[in-house]
Amino acid sequence: MATITRPAALFGGLLASLALATASGAMASESPTGYRSADFGMSSEAVLERLEQDQVVNVSVQETEDNDLIIDGELQAENEPATDLRYVFPAGRDQLALVVAFHPHVEDYASVKAELEARYGQPWEEEMAEWWFEQLKDGMPEEPGSLTVWGGDGNEARERGRFVRLWSFEDYLSVEYLDTQLFR
Repeated sequence: MATITRPAALFGGLLASLALATASGAMASESPTGYRSADFGMSSEAVLERLEQDQVVNVSVQETEDNDLIIDGELQAENEPATDLRYVFPAGRDQLALVVAFHPHVEDYASVKAELEARYGQPWEEEMAEWWFEQLKDGMPEEPGSLTVWGGDGNEARERGRFVRLWSFEDYLSVEYLDTQLFR
């Protein structure tokens, strides 16, 4: 029978392990909530009010045949490349469900991915992203080169439907900030 000769050391080790687990949980990546100051679920009016503080210019608003409201603009923030943006409010619902950021330079892939990893943590395992890639690629306007996915794993139900998807194409990148539950 094994004897514990230093129970205080064992207890201290358990406390240290718990403290490390708690600290790493506190430093855990954040769940996607939207893009910059525009949060999922916000009205189009509220998003339009936030665009100036987010340094989005050349804003236009249109409605599609499917009653989606689209706000297009261009991010012109200091020390960041100009990026075309699209805010989507689906099917007559005045709730932000999708923001797409179009990055014009494929060679920025590594830096864009690094920024997303810094904010959202490690992306999905390759097999999961590959499965999603196979499901979605046929519906894309052009054949994507790759897909990397973050999110969908929050503690609350609303977080489980929120994702960030980095797509690479031949001549640009797109990052989608998506709340799938607002497309119902």
